[in-house]
Amino acid sequence: MSKLLVIDETRDLQVPFLRGMLTKSLQRSGLEFVEAYQLATDIREDLDDVDSITTNDLRERITEALAESFPDVVLTRYNAQNIFTESIQVINENGDGEPFSRGVFIKRLQNCGIAGDLCNEITREIHGDLMREGFAAVESRELIQRTYQVVSKIVDRKSANHYLIWADFNQSSVPLIIMIGGVPGSGKSTVATELANQLSIIRTQSTDMLREVMRSLIPKKVSPALHESSFAAGKSLHSSGFYKANLLDALTSGYHTQSDMVAVACQSVLNRAVSERVSMILEGVHIRPSLYKKMRKTDAVTVPVILAELEEKKLKRNFRGRSNIAAKRSAKRYLKYFDEIWQLQSIILSDADAEDIEIVENIDPITTVTDICKIVTETLATHYKGRITELQNKFDVKSRST
Repeated sequence: MSKLLVIDETRDLQVPFLRGMLTKSLQRSGLEFVEAYQLATDIREDLDDVDSITTNDLRERITEALAESFPDVVLTRYNAQNIFTESIQVINENGDGEPFSRGVFIKRLQNCGIAGDLCNEITREIHGDLMREGFAAVESRELIQRTYQVVSKIVDRKSANHYLIWADFNQSSVPLIIMIGGVPGSGKSTVATELANQLSIIRTQSTDMLREVMRSLIPKKVSPALHESSFAAGKSLHSSGFYKANLLDALTSGYHTQSDMVAVACQSVLNRAVSERVSMILEGVHIRPSLYKKMRKTDAVTVPVILAELEEKKLKRNFRGRSNIAAKRSAKRYLKYFDEIWQLQSIILSDADAEDIEIVENIDPITTVTDICKIVTETLATHYKGRITELQNKFDVKSRST
Protein backbone atom coordinates (compact mmCIF):
# COMPACT_ATOMS: atom_id res chain seq x y z
CA MET A 1 0.00 0.00 0.00
CA SER A 2 1.58 3.27 -1.16
CA LYS A 3 1.94 6.34 1.03
CA LEU A 4 -1.12 8.58 0.85
CA LEU A 5 -0.87 12.32 1.57
CA VAL A 6 -3.82 14.39 2.78
CA ILE A 7 -3.61 17.99 1.52
CA ASP A 8 -5.23 20.97 3.20
CA GLU A 9 -5.18 23.58 0.42
CA THR A 10 -6.47 26.39 2.63
CA ARG A 11 -3.39 26.19 4.86
CA ASP A 12 -0.83 24.86 2.38
CA LEU A 13 -0.36 21.81 4.60
CA GLN A 14 0.02 18.11 3.84
CA VAL A 15 0.29 15.19 6.22
CA PRO A 16 0.29 11.40 5.80
CA PHE A 17 -3.04 9.62 5.96
CA LEU A 18 -3.06 7.95 9.37
CA ARG A 19 -5.59 5.20 9.85
CA GLY A 20 -5.18 5.39 13.61
CA MET A 21 -5.99 9.11 13.63
CA LEU A 22 -9.12 8.58 11.55
CA THR A 23 -10.13 5.68 13.79
CA LYS A 24 -9.91 7.92 16.87
CA SER A 25 -11.91 10.62 15.10
CA LEU A 26 -14.63 8.11 14.25
CA GLN A 27 -14.64 6.82 17.82
CA ARG A 28 -15.16 10.37 19.08
CA SER A 29 -18.13 10.51 16.71
CA GLY A 30 -19.71 7.58 18.54
CA LEU A 31 -18.52 4.45 16.75
CA GLU A 32 -17.13 1.45 18.59
CA PHE A 33 -13.45 0.73 17.97
CA VAL A 34 -14.08 -2.25 15.69
CA GLU A 35 -16.53 -0.25 13.56
CA ALA A 36 -14.26 2.79 13.42
CA TYR A 37 -11.17 0.76 12.55
CA GLN A 38 -12.98 -1.18 9.82
CA LEU A 39 -14.37 1.99 8.23
CA ALA A 40 -10.95 3.66 8.32
CA THR A 41 -9.44 0.54 6.72
CA ASP A 42 -12.09 0.46 3.98
CA ILE A 43 -11.50 4.11 3.12
CA ARG A 44 -7.73 3.62 3.01
CA GLU A 45 -8.07 0.61 0.71
CA ASP A 46 -10.42 2.54 -1.59
CA LEU A 47 -7.66 5.16 -1.96
CA ASP A 48 -4.88 2.68 -2.64
CA ASP A 49 -4.54 3.78 -6.27
CA VAL A 50 -3.98 7.50 -5.50
CA ASP A 51 -1.01 9.35 -4.01
CA SER A 52 -2.85 12.29 -2.49
CA ILE A 53 -6.31 13.55 -1.64
CA THR A 54 -7.59 16.90 -0.40
CA THR A 55 -9.20 17.24 2.99
CA ASN A 56 -12.49 18.18 1.34
CA ASP A 57 -12.52 15.07 -0.85
CA LEU A 58 -11.54 12.84 2.06
CA ARG A 59 -14.21 14.33 4.28
CA GLU A 60 -16.79 13.81 1.53
CA ARG A 61 -15.89 10.10 1.30
CA ILE A 62 -16.10 9.68 5.06
CA THR A 63 -19.40 11.58 5.23
CA GLU A 64 -20.94 9.36 2.53
CA ALA A 65 -19.81 6.21 4.33
CA LEU A 66 -21.24 7.40 7.65
CA ALA A 67 -24.53 8.52 6.09
CA GLU A 68 -24.97 5.15 4.40
CA SER A 69 -24.35 2.86 7.38
CA PHE A 70 -24.72 4.77 10.66
CA PRO A 71 -27.25 6.96 12.53
CA ASP A 72 -27.46 10.68 11.74
CA VAL A 73 -26.05 11.60 15.17
CA VAL A 74 -22.73 9.98 14.26
CA LEU A 75 -22.46 12.09 11.11
CA THR A 76 -23.34 15.23 13.07
CA ARG A 77 -20.61 14.55 15.62
CA TYR A 78 -18.09 13.82 12.89
CA ASN A 79 -18.86 17.05 11.02
CA ALA A 80 -18.17 18.98 14.22
CA GLN A 81 -14.56 17.75 14.12
CA ASN A 82 -11.61 18.57 11.91
CA ILE A 83 -9.50 15.98 10.10
CA PHE A 84 -6.39 17.74 11.33
CA THR A 85 -7.43 17.64 14.98
CA GLU A 86 -3.94 16.58 16.07
CA SER A 87 -1.88 18.03 13.22
CA ILE A 88 -0.81 21.39 14.67
CA GLN A 89 2.95 21.43 15.08
CA VAL A 90 4.48 22.95 18.23
CA ILE A 91 7.85 24.49 17.38
CA ASN A 92 10.38 24.63 20.21
CA GLU A 93 13.24 27.11 20.69
CA ASN A 94 15.56 24.98 18.56
CA GLY A 95 13.16 25.08 15.64
CA ASP A 96 12.13 21.44 16.03
CA GLY A 97 8.45 20.55 15.88
CA GLU A 98 6.19 17.91 17.32
CA PRO A 99 2.44 17.40 16.99
CA PHE A 100 0.22 19.11 19.52
CA SER A 101 -0.98 16.27 21.74
CA ARG A 102 -4.04 17.00 23.82
CA GLY A 103 -3.22 14.09 26.11
CA VAL A 104 0.28 15.40 26.84
CA PHE A 105 -1.05 18.94 27.22
CA ILE A 106 -3.63 17.80 29.77
CA LYS A 107 -0.94 15.98 31.75
CA ARG A 108 1.19 19.12 31.91
CA LEU A 109 -1.76 21.08 33.25
CA GLN A 110 -2.47 18.36 35.81
CA ASN A 111 1.14 18.65 36.98
CA CYS A 112 0.29 22.19 38.07
CA GLY A 113 -2.39 20.88 40.42
CA ILE A 114 -5.30 21.82 38.16
CA ALA A 115 -8.38 19.60 38.41
CA GLY A 116 -8.99 17.15 35.57
CA ASP A 117 -12.24 18.69 34.29
CA LEU A 118 -10.62 22.13 34.14
CA CYS A 119 -7.61 20.67 32.32
CA ASN A 120 -9.96 19.31 29.66
CA GLU A 121 -11.77 22.64 29.38
CA ILE A 122 -8.51 24.61 29.06
CA THR A 123 -7.16 22.21 26.44
CA ARG A 124 -10.35 22.34 24.38
CA GLU A 125 -10.36 26.13 24.41
CA ILE A 126 -6.70 26.53 23.45
CA HIS A 127 -6.76 23.85 20.77
CA GLY A 128 -10.07 25.14 19.42
CA ASP A 129 -8.72 28.69 19.17
CA LEU A 130 -5.63 27.50 17.29
CA MET A 131 -7.77 25.53 14.86
CA ARG A 132 -10.22 28.38 14.25
CA GLU A 133 -7.34 30.79 13.65
CA GLY A 134 -5.85 28.41 11.08
CA PHE A 135 -2.59 27.53 12.85
CA ALA A 136 -0.65 24.77 11.12
CA ALA A 137 2.22 25.41 13.55
CA VAL A 138 2.63 27.40 16.74
CA GLU A 139 5.80 28.42 18.54
CA SER A 140 6.10 27.05 22.07
CA ARG A 141 6.41 30.60 23.39
CA GLU A 142 3.08 31.56 21.82
CA LEU A 143 1.45 28.42 23.21
CA ILE A 144 2.76 29.22 26.69
CA GLN A 145 1.41 32.78 26.43
CA ARG A 146 -2.03 31.55 25.42
CA THR A 147 -2.09 28.88 28.11
CA TYR A 148 -1.12 31.34 30.82
CA GLN A 149 -3.99 33.61 29.87
CA VAL A 150 -6.57 30.82 29.72
CA VAL A 151 -5.44 29.28 33.02
CA SER A 152 -5.59 32.72 34.68
CA LYS A 153 -9.13 33.15 33.36
CA ILE A 154 -10.54 29.69 34.07
CA VAL A 155 -8.62 28.77 37.24
CA ASP A 156 -6.56 31.47 38.99
CA ARG A 157 -3.30 33.42 38.81
CA LYS A 158 -1.45 31.06 41.17
CA SER A 159 -2.10 28.08 38.89
CA ALA A 160 -1.07 30.19 35.89
CA ASN A 161 2.20 31.06 37.63
CA HIS A 162 2.74 27.38 38.40
CA TYR A 163 2.26 26.67 34.71
CA LEU A 164 4.97 29.21 33.86
CA ILE A 165 7.31 27.58 36.37
CA TRP A 166 6.77 24.14 34.83
CA ALA A 167 7.16 25.56 31.31
CA ASP A 168 10.49 27.13 32.18
CA PHE A 169 11.69 24.06 34.08
CA ASN A 170 10.81 21.77 31.15
CA GLN A 171 12.91 23.97 28.87
CA SER A 172 15.88 23.82 31.22
CA SER A 173 18.43 21.03 31.55
CA VAL A 174 17.93 20.72 35.31
CA PRO A 175 17.03 17.13 36.25
CA LEU A 176 14.16 16.29 38.55
CA ILE A 177 14.93 13.59 41.11
CA ILE A 178 11.95 12.11 42.96
CA MET A 179 12.65 9.73 45.83
CA ILE A 180 9.76 7.57 47.05
CA GLY A 181 10.23 5.66 50.29
CA GLY A 182 8.03 3.47 52.45
CA VAL A 183 7.73 -0.05 53.82
CA PRO A 184 6.99 -3.12 51.69
CA GLY A 185 3.35 -3.13 50.63
CA SER A 186 2.91 0.63 50.76
CA GLY A 187 2.59 0.85 46.97
CA LYS A 188 5.92 2.43 46.04
CA SER A 189 6.44 0.55 42.76
CA THR A 190 2.90 1.14 41.51
CA VAL A 191 2.99 4.83 42.38
CA ALA A 192 6.47 5.25 40.84
CA THR A 193 5.26 3.73 37.56
CA GLU A 194 2.15 5.92 37.44
CA LEU A 195 4.12 9.02 38.40
CA ALA A 196 6.77 8.36 35.75
CA ASN A 197 4.01 8.18 33.14
CA GLN A 198 2.35 11.35 34.43
CA LEU A 199 5.60 13.37 34.44
CA SER A 200 7.07 11.72 31.33
CA ILE A 201 10.11 10.50 33.27
CA ILE A 202 11.78 7.63 31.45
CA ARG A 203 14.24 6.50 34.11
CA THR A 204 13.11 4.72 37.28
CA GLN A 205 15.10 2.59 39.70
CA SER A 206 14.22 0.34 42.61
CA THR A 207 16.54 0.20 45.62
CA ASP A 208 15.67 -3.51 45.93
CA MET A 209 17.34 -4.14 42.58
CA LEU A 210 20.44 -2.27 43.70
CA ARG A 211 20.49 -4.37 46.85
CA GLU A 212 20.39 -7.53 44.73
CA VAL A 213 23.45 -6.37 42.80
CA MET A 214 25.30 -5.67 46.03
CA ARG A 215 24.37 -9.10 47.36
CA SER A 216 26.10 -10.68 44.37
CA LEU A 217 29.27 -8.77 45.24
CA ILE A 218 29.30 -9.00 49.04
CA PRO A 219 29.07 -12.47 50.65
CA LYS A 220 26.53 -13.11 53.36
CA LYS A 221 29.29 -13.90 55.86
CA VAL A 222 30.70 -10.41 55.39
CA SER A 223 27.36 -8.63 55.70
CA PRO A 224 24.48 -10.79 56.96
CA ALA A 225 22.17 -7.77 57.23
CA LEU A 226 22.47 -7.07 53.51
CA HIS A 227 21.22 -10.55 52.64
CA GLU A 228 18.04 -10.24 54.69
CA SER A 229 14.87 -8.30 53.99
CA SER A 230 14.84 -4.78 55.38
CA PHE A 231 12.44 -5.80 58.13
CA ALA A 232 14.47 -8.91 59.07
CA ALA A 233 17.98 -7.45 58.93
CA GLY A 234 17.87 -6.59 62.62
CA LYS A 235 17.23 -10.19 63.63
CA SER A 236 20.40 -11.31 61.87
CA LEU A 237 22.41 -8.80 63.89
CA HIS A 238 20.59 -9.57 67.11
CA SER A 239 20.83 -13.37 66.86
CA SER A 240 24.49 -13.31 65.84
CA GLY A 241 25.48 -11.50 69.02
CA PHE A 242 26.78 -8.38 67.30
CA TYR A 243 23.96 -6.36 68.71
CA LYS A 244 22.42 -7.14 72.07
CA ALA A 245 19.33 -5.07 72.67
CA ASN A 246 15.57 -5.29 72.46
CA LEU A 247 13.83 -6.20 69.22
CA LEU A 248 12.90 -2.62 68.25
CA ASP A 249 16.50 -1.46 68.61
CA ALA A 250 17.66 -4.48 66.62
CA LEU A 251 15.07 -3.74 63.92
CA THR A 252 16.20 -0.12 63.72
CA SER A 253 19.89 -1.01 63.66
CA GLY A 254 19.43 -3.68 61.01
CA TYR A 255 17.39 -1.40 58.78
CA HIS A 256 19.87 1.45 59.10
CA THR A 257 22.81 -0.87 58.48
CA GLN A 258 21.29 -2.26 55.30
CA SER A 259 20.07 1.14 54.09
CA ASP A 260 23.48 2.72 54.60
CA MET A 261 25.07 0.02 52.46
CA VAL A 262 22.46 0.27 49.71
CA ALA A 263 22.79 4.05 49.84
CA VAL A 264 26.24 3.73 48.27
CA ALA A 265 24.71 2.23 45.12
CA CYS A 266 21.77 4.66 45.25
CA GLN A 267 24.12 7.61 45.38
CA SER A 268 26.03 6.35 42.36
CA VAL A 269 22.85 5.92 40.32
CA LEU A 270 21.58 9.36 41.32
CA ASN A 271 24.91 11.03 40.58
CA ARG A 272 24.90 9.44 37.13
CA ALA A 273 21.40 10.81 36.46
CA VAL A 274 22.45 14.29 37.57
CA SER A 275 25.62 14.24 35.46
CA GLU A 276 23.60 13.12 32.42
CA ARG A 277 20.93 15.75 33.15
CA VAL A 278 18.22 13.08 33.18
CA SER A 279 15.20 13.15 35.48
CA MET A 280 14.70 10.03 37.57
CA ILE A 281 12.46 8.34 40.13
CA LEU A 282 14.17 6.24 42.80
CA GLU A 283 11.83 4.14 44.93
CA GLY A 284 12.39 1.72 47.76
CA VAL A 285 12.36 1.03 51.46
CA HIS A 286 15.96 2.26 51.69
CA ILE A 287 15.11 5.92 51.00
CA ARG A 288 16.31 7.80 54.10
CA PRO A 289 16.85 11.47 54.99
CA SER A 290 20.63 11.02 54.82
CA LEU A 291 20.36 10.16 51.12
CA TYR A 292 18.18 13.18 50.45
CA LYS A 293 20.62 15.48 52.24
CA LYS A 294 23.40 14.43 49.89
CA MET A 295 21.23 15.16 46.86
CA ARG A 296 20.50 18.68 48.14
CA LYS A 297 24.13 19.51 47.41
CA THR A 298 23.60 18.91 43.68
CA ASP A 299 21.92 21.27 41.23
CA ALA A 300 19.05 18.84 40.65
CA VAL A 301 15.59 19.55 42.00
CA THR A 302 15.11 16.74 44.51
CA VAL A 303 11.73 15.81 45.94
CA PRO A 304 11.58 13.13 48.66
CA VAL A 305 8.26 11.63 49.78
CA ILE A 306 7.39 8.74 52.04
CA LEU A 307 4.32 6.63 51.33
CA ALA A 308 2.33 5.45 54.32
CA GLU A 309 -0.34 2.83 54.72
CA LEU A 310 -1.98 3.74 58.00
CA GLU A 311 -4.50 0.89 58.18
CA GLU A 312 -3.13 -2.48 59.29
CA LYS A 313 -5.90 -4.42 57.55
CA LYS A 314 -5.30 -2.65 54.26
CA LEU A 315 -1.55 -3.26 54.40
CA LYS A 316 -2.21 -6.96 54.96
CA ARG A 317 -4.59 -6.96 51.97
CA ASN A 318 -1.85 -5.34 49.91
CA PHE A 319 0.47 -8.24 50.66
CA ARG A 320 -2.17 -10.77 49.67
CA GLY A 321 -2.84 -8.84 46.49
CA ARG A 322 0.84 -8.74 45.59
CA SER A 323 1.04 -12.47 46.11
CA ASN A 324 -1.78 -13.03 43.61
CA ILE A 325 -0.03 -10.91 40.98
CA ALA A 326 3.52 -12.23 41.49
CA ALA A 327 3.68 -15.83 42.67
CA LYS A 328 7.23 -15.47 43.96
CA ARG A 329 6.21 -12.68 46.34
CA SER A 330 4.43 -14.94 48.79
CA ALA A 331 2.17 -13.17 51.27
CA LYS A 332 3.02 -15.69 54.00
CA ARG A 333 6.49 -14.31 54.61
CA TYR A 334 5.32 -10.71 54.77
CA LEU A 335 2.45 -11.61 57.07
CA LYS A 336 4.82 -13.61 59.27
CA TYR A 337 6.92 -10.49 59.75
CA PHE A 338 3.97 -8.11 59.77
CA ASP A 339 4.68 -6.78 63.28
CA GLU A 340 8.25 -5.95 62.23
CA ILE A 341 7.03 -4.26 59.04
CA TRP A 342 4.49 -2.24 61.01
CA GLN A 343 7.18 -1.15 63.47
CA LEU A 344 9.54 -0.38 60.61
CA GLN A 345 6.93 1.97 59.16
CA SER A 346 6.89 3.88 62.45
CA ILE A 347 10.68 4.20 62.27
CA ILE A 348 10.61 5.45 58.68
CA LEU A 349 7.77 7.89 59.31
CA SER A 350 9.49 9.27 62.42
CA ASP A 351 12.74 9.81 60.51
CA ALA A 352 10.83 11.59 57.73
CA ASP A 353 8.85 13.76 60.14
CA ALA A 354 12.02 14.82 61.96
CA GLU A 355 13.49 16.05 58.66
CA ASP A 356 10.27 17.66 57.36
CA ILE A 357 10.00 15.18 54.50
CA GLU A 358 6.48 14.93 53.07
CA ILE A 359 4.47 11.88 54.15
CA VAL A 360 1.68 10.85 51.77
CA GLU A 361 -1.00 8.38 52.77
CA ASN A 362 -1.43 6.07 49.80
CA ILE A 363 -5.20 5.96 49.56
CA ASP A 364 -5.15 4.97 45.88
CA PRO A 365 -2.56 5.39 43.08
CA ILE A 366 -4.40 8.18 41.24
CA THR A 367 -4.90 10.31 44.35
CA THR A 368 -1.35 9.64 45.52
CA VAL A 369 0.18 10.60 42.17
CA THR A 370 -1.88 13.81 42.21
CA ASP A 371 -0.65 14.58 45.74
CA ILE A 372 2.97 13.99 44.77
CA CYS A 373 2.62 16.18 41.68
CA LYS A 374 1.39 18.98 43.95
CA ILE A 375 4.44 18.47 46.18
CA VAL A 376 6.73 18.60 43.16
CA THR A 377 5.04 21.80 41.96
CA GLU A 378 5.37 23.45 45.36
CA THR A 379 9.04 22.44 45.46
CA LEU A 380 9.62 23.97 42.04
CA ALA A 381 7.77 27.11 43.19
CA THR A 382 10.20 27.36 46.10
CA HIS A 383 13.15 27.09 43.72
CA TYR A 384 11.61 29.82 41.54
CA LYS A 385 10.63 32.03 44.48
CA GLY A 386 10.92 35.68 43.51
CA ARG A 387 11.31 34.88 39.81
CA ILE A 388 7.68 35.00 38.67
CA THR A 389 8.06 38.49 37.26
CA GLU A 390 11.18 37.34 35.42
CA LEU A 391 9.25 34.41 33.94
CA GLN A 392 6.34 36.64 32.96
CA ASN A 393 8.76 38.90 31.11
CA LYS A 394 10.47 35.91 29.50
CA PHE A 395 7.23 34.57 28.10
CA ASP A 396 5.73 38.03 27.51
CA VAL A 397 2.64 37.53 29.65
CA LYS A 398 2.95 40.13 32.40
CA SER A 399 1.39 43.00 30.51
CA ARG A 400 -1.49 41.00 29.04
CA SER A 401 -4.95 41.20 30.59
CA THR A 402 -6.27 38.11 32.37
